[in-house]
Amino acid sequence: MADRPPVIYGLEFQGRTLTARALAAKSSEEDKIFFLCGTQSLRYENQVHLLEYDEDTGVLDKVVFAHPAGEIWHISTSSNPTAKDIFCTCYGKFVDGKSVVCAAMWRLKEGGAEHSPLDQVCELPHASNVRCTCWHPELADQLVSIDDKKLTSWKITESDVKELSHLVLEEKTQSQPTYSALCWNSHQNCSQVLYSTDLSIRSWDMREKPSKQSSVNLEQPHGSCVRSLDFNPNKPQNFASCGDDCTVKFWDARKSDQPLLVQRNHSHWIWSVQFNHIHDQLVLTAGSDCQVVLARVASIASEPLKHTDDNDTDATTSPPAKDEVVQVYQEHEDSVYSAKWSLSDAWVFASLSYDGRLVISHVPSSEKFRILTL
Repeated sequence: MADRPPVIYGLEFQGRTLTARALAAKSSEEDKIFFLCGTQSLRYENQVHLLEYDEDTGVLDKVVFAHPAGEIWHISTSSNPTAKDIFCTCYGKFVDGKSVVCAAMWRLKEGGAEHSPLDQVCELPHASNVRCTCWHPELADQLVSIDDKKLTSWKITESDVKELSHLVLEEKTQSQPTYSALCWNSHQNCSQVLYSTDLSIRSWDMREKPSKQSSVNLEQPHGSCVRSLDFNPNKPQNFASCGDDCTVKFWDARKSDQPLLVQRNHSHWIWSVQFNHIHDQLVLTAGSDCQVVLARVASIASEPLKHTDDNDTDATTSPPAKDEVVQVYQEHEDSVYSAKWSLSDAWVFASLSYDGRLVISHVPSSEKFRILTL
């Protein structure tokens, strides 16, 4: 069976942030795939693009919303269908002559005119630059944010946000740049958040007092900046990290002195890593080498994967599948800052490069059938 060709879409301006959007519960959207992405322009009014992909027809529809608040550095949505029209952006703007990054909640107005402005629900009250936000894995009204000084948990209402708790981050010197990533663990009653500050990886257990020692405490796991984090959706203690050392490392939070697995599939910085939401054998990464890499991590997956080929008659007698690259996607010509799996189709994902090129791609049929015949 031939693999589907990629679908390429061009934003009007540069972009670096992308997220998958949830489907409406019990609706006619069951076969649709949605993504949200934002632009990053200093000269023109920025935009949020809502993309709807129909895999059966291969048609990609778009709705463009004006985002006059500023250039979008990060965008996030809830995976809860009841919050499918709400999302959060971290955007740059000037305050008293200084450039700062703020965060605000927005509501989509579907059916409106092209380039109509978004409805702002509220702005997150932060004292310093907001790096990124991450939604609760199950609840539609909670998210966490990280800035230069603290990690904050918020509860969202119809028109406002309320701080639930916060964790004060360690004081940083002026010479140390702060690069932060966030990931919320969907296991353990969703009480654990993983974050990176500068060169380290820490965890925040919301059940404990803020002063309690972090259960995850990795110093310089990549020797340089940590760019992205993601928890394994099927194994509670396992997570992945990537950074400027061109590697993806897989960890067990219970014994994090050494990684479980290290893969070097890029030739430059890796900006994004994400497990497949269902099949944790598949991991998606994107980097400054203009490539998106789909890799297999069968040795640490929740279900073993056997090696099969055309001559195999019994997969049960085959040796374990190798941890290796499944496919390299080379449709981009600039740094790829984000790659995200669809929330409705486990075999579809999107990637966005800085030049504004968004590509919707598919898992190769051979790998798909290999997993489905487990």
